[in-house]
Amino acid sequence: MNRKNLAIGGLVVGVLGLLFSFLLAVEYFGIGTDNVAGAACSALGGGDSCLKVAESSYSAIPGIPFLGNVPIALLGFGFYGLVVYVFYLISKSSSSDEVSKLISLLFPVLALGLFFDLILFGISVGIIGTICQLCFITYIVTITLLVILYLLWKTEGKPKLDIPSSIKDGYATFGLVFFFSFSVGFASSKMWVKGESSNTLATSRGMDSKEIQTKIDAFFLEPTLGIKTQGSPSIGKKDAPITIVKYADYNCGHCLHTSHILHTVLSEYDGMVKVVYKNFPLDGSCNRLMQQPRPGATSCIAAMAAICADKQGKFEPMYRGLYDNLEKGVAHSGASVVNLGNLIGLNVNSLKTCMASKEAQNQLNAEIDEAEKLNIQSTPSLYINDRKIESGTPNPVFLKTLLEQIIQKM
Repeated sequence: MNRKNLAIGGLVVGVLGLLFSFLLAVEYFGIGTDNVAGAACSALGGGDSCLKVAESSYSAIPGIPFLGNVPIALLGFGFYGLVVYVFYLISKSSSSDEVSKLISLLFPVLALGLFFDLILFGISVGIIGTICQLCFITYIVTITLLVILYLLWKTEGKPKLDIPSSIKDGYATFGLVFFFSFSVGFASSKMWVKGESSNTLATSRGMDSKEIQTKIDAFFLEPTLGIKTQGSPSIGKKDAPITIVKYADYNCGHCLHTSHILHTVLSEYDGMVKVVYKNFPLDGSCNRLMQQPRPGATSCIAAMAAICADKQGKFEPMYRGLYDNLEKGVAHSGASVVNLGNLIGLNVNSLKTCMASKEAQNQLNAEIDEAEKLNIQSTPSLYINDRKIESGTPNPVFLKTLLEQIIQKM
């Protein structure tokens, strides 16, 4: 094959990488909706594998200034955008020296992309426990691009590659191309999801627009309950006008799922929402309302660790770490929470003393007593501005629609 045909082949494969990266970003931003990405994953035989990956804490870089949570897939979109641009330049070039420089630049870029693909594949299989079909296709795309580039290098007579010089000459231009591609992917994937969700709430899994509005109308008729939030840990602006109270267990998969949803809510409604966290361990070892103790008292240990981390001003990293361990299959134990404490910079001796203290036990008991008055029987249980919503993982579209209507009423 000649240079132009190989370059066009690279262009086409790179565009496929853009497409699948875009679908993965849509799946992340569209968690809770029957979006085109979920449909594509199912059509490829992946079922909910892509959703499971999108819901994991490994799917995004959290808390980027001005952007919020940025899905890893958008870094892939920027990467494939850069690759497409370079193959386009190669297809138009008539200079062998210029082509050699572009090949020198593209080899390390694709090698780095493959390296990160291998890491993501390992996380997907070894930690999350599934293979996302859309993700897997992007891995194949990267390998195919490397093969095409190798064939192009052979076609050009195997020129000597001057990688450092090529990077030095091209990093500014190609950095801008990556950033431009990333920005286009970020804006378009968010707008795509927003358009799907705003045009019809029937895309929400398990709910249509009428049911969502019926539940919202019922919410505003709920009585206020007088839930105490003072002294409990929270994430978000302290004087935010909307308060979500979450009762949860650190061994609860639905609570883990809800933590991802609330993390997104906190990012998208920055300054408007705070989340207050309370414990309701489903473990008779420390919760008198539960009949059966859990082997190893794992839920109780986790609850006490969260309470005591808050006393050192480290609730949020402990909270996220406990759910990360749940996601990885690490059982909560004295050793695991001490290891986590070390990782997040706690004074572990103070942590151990606190976890064994009557003060921490009294705080947990007070939360359980309040949960009894609220008739909590399962987790997660959520309350918004002192009113109850249905227990269980909240539907994200319902939750965001409810928050928008609360804001409108302010």
